[in-house]
Amino acid sequence: MVELWLKYQDPNGGEQRIAVDKEKFRIGRHSENDLSIADGRLSRDHALIERFGDVFILSDKGSSNGTVVNGQKLTEPIALKDGDVVSFGGLEATIEIPSEDSSSQAPTPDAASTSPAGATPAAAAPAVDTGIPKSFFIIAPIFALIVIGGLGFLLYLSRGSKPTIDTSDPTYSRDLDSKPTPRKGNKDDGDDPGQKNSGDVATTNPTPVISGGSPLPTPTAADPEITKTENNASAFLRKIAQNDPRAFVIGEPAKIVLAKIKTISGSSALAANIGSARRSSNQIKALAASKNLKPDLLAAAAITKLGNSSGDVYQTAQSMAEILDKLSTQLSSELGEECLVLIAVYDQGAAGDFMKTRNMLQDLATKMPDLNREIRTIWWLKKQNKITDSEYEFALRFLAVGTIAQNPKDFGVNAEALTF
Repeated sequence: MVELWLKYQDPNGGEQRIAVDKEKFRIGRHSENDLSIADGRLSRDHALIERFGDVFILSDKGSSNGTVVNGQKLTEPIALKDGDVVSFGGLEATIEIPSEDSSSQAPTPDAASTSPAGATPAAAAPAVDTGIPKSFFIIAPIFALIVIGGLGFLLYLSRGSKPTIDTSDPTYSRDLDSKPTPRKGNKDDGDDPGQKNSGDVATTNPTPVISGGSPLPTPTAADPEITKTENNASAFLRKIAQNDPRAFVIGEPAKIVLAKIKTISGSSALAANIGSARRSSNQIKALAASKNLKPDLLAAAAITKLGNSSGDVYQTAQSMAEILDKLSTQLSSELGEECLVLIAVYDQGAAGDFMKTRNMLQDLATKMPDLNREIRTIWWLKKQNKITDSEYEFALRFLAVGTIAQNPKDFGVNAEALTF
């Protein structure tokens, strides 16, 4: 049987070689994949290799950084060949398909023409009469369609007799371009009907879930300060993530962020540093792109590091970019909540330790697979004492700075919005 092997270098520089030994072989950063690589360039569910006989088909699973084969971005499934070079978001792997032993290969179609003299091909097997009339194969499908149609009609009629569902209990969409609005629990929101979103809840005993996986507190929509914080913090979280369009901050986390905003918004240095970032926006954007980071993340990190001192935000961003790049390779910046963890442990990276938190998170994910997303949030890690008070405070200040930067005047800061 034809075999396919992937040869690649792991994030630590070690050469690895693994056999694609399943009909469906999944590749990504998540530990449940057949090939799991803890590299921030890969998405959780990045790519799929499917086997069809002796043919291996590669397809991208909607990854953030894409899949490239021999220098061409993969836009549709492709058959792999020996020697192909595949880049999974920047992580390169070489395809090896060793040749089969020729003795095990089936004869070629024209083998009869090369048979020795006197040899005769085997007689074709006589057709077997199954005893089923040919008309059966015409009538049976028609009959099946009639039965299915009848069942569908009965199902349609039965829907009218269902009890009315009480939709008075609100649930909240994770898509927060504006403040979350109530949504009926039985309404199709356009997602894959075969999947249940972490933001979807039943219409009875609702337990909304935040993007990190923890229960969502009851929103306090009546408070305009909370509303502004929720809207701007959610917008910021989506901007700093590689691929998290439904990230949000509401409820208790929003209250915590607002409290932090009130402690820093009166600083004249904050307004000056937001202005500095605006003036250097093109340079920050180019620097962020070179490190596979979002410019909003890099700018807010630099302003946070400057604290109550005015300074050159771009110069500060330059000093932080390499460390943040290396940390994101180990911890990922795909989701907004992951970016907060990345910022929280910045000092670990500055001290040269890029593996400590990654190893801790992997250990937690192994022990508590049901909390795989929740453990990658600063809120959960702080409650469990998995990050220090200073690490939590740095990440919280970062989130407060990013929230203010969306609309500074909403929070009494004399500066224009920071946009890239």
